[in-house]
Amino acid sequence: MLDFFIIILLLLLILLGALNLYLSNKNSSKHKYEEVLEKQENSLINLNNDIQSFKEPLSKLRNFLSGGTQAGSFGEWNLESIIKDIFSENQYVKNIEIIPKSGQRVEFAIRLQDGLLMPIDAKFPSGLYDTYLEATESMDVERVRKCKQQIERHIKNEAKSISEKYTQEGITTDHAIMYLPSESLFQLIMSLNIKEEIFRDFKILMLGPNSLAAYIISIHMGFRTLALNERTTEIIKEFGQLKKEFEKFSNSTDELRKKADSMIKTIDAHEIREKQMSRSLERMERLDEDND
Repeated sequence: MLDFFIIILLLLLILLGALNLYLSNKNSSKHKYEEVLEKQENSLINLNNDIQSFKEPLSKLRNFLSGGTQAGSFGEWNLESIIKDIFSENQYVKNIEIIPKSGQRVEFAIRLQDGLLMPIDAKFPSGLYDTYLEATESMDVERVRKCKQQIERHIKNEAKSISEKYTQEGITTDHAIMYLPSESLFQLIMSLNIKEEIFRDFKILMLGPNSLAAYIISIHMGFRTLALNERTTEIIKEFGQLKKEFEKFSNSTDELRKKADSMIKTIDAHEIREKQMSRSLERMERLDEDND
């Protein structure tokens, strides 16, 4: 009977040990789980802090570009970086007065092959664009529509201004370029379907960063093609001169050959006469010997 109780007691001790081990492991797993959750929470807090710190410089940049002068400077700087990457300094001018004594200076103008200038002016209505973005974020359909109308009126007024200030017959091309230094702004304006109307009414071509780069690269390739054509013309001209000189040389060679042939014939004739004279002298000598 005692042995039975001892066995029962041992079993209870084993069960208690197993239960204690289970509870210990469970607490350990719970502790590890809590540590993982704490780490994830700290990561989320750090990420949120990073996002907030990133918003601050963006907000400052937006405030900076909201002013007309600052936005204009940004657009001009962006435009200059594109032009400098493609053209040499003698192929464009900066801040030039197109119409004499007008006091109006276009930001850049490309010198074309025919001597005319092609004006390029940057426009960045950042204030109107920011308002549009805010309206879009708030999903205010009516406000978005009004913002688009304001941007459209602004762009048309700027196009008219560029046409009147920076184009002049005999000095510039019949069209000028309005550069929009933001691809998103450019795409927004293209969605208004006013590009053809503005070009028809004001002869202003609206271009964004990508389209401007492609457009002026094609102009630059035209410069190189023209230079190549001019060089080809010079080569053909020089080849023509060389051909004439070669023909003259060939003719003089023929004349020299003829003279040489005539001289050889003369030499041959003299040689024949010399032989005849030698034979005559020999015969005379033989006759004298016979007389003796």
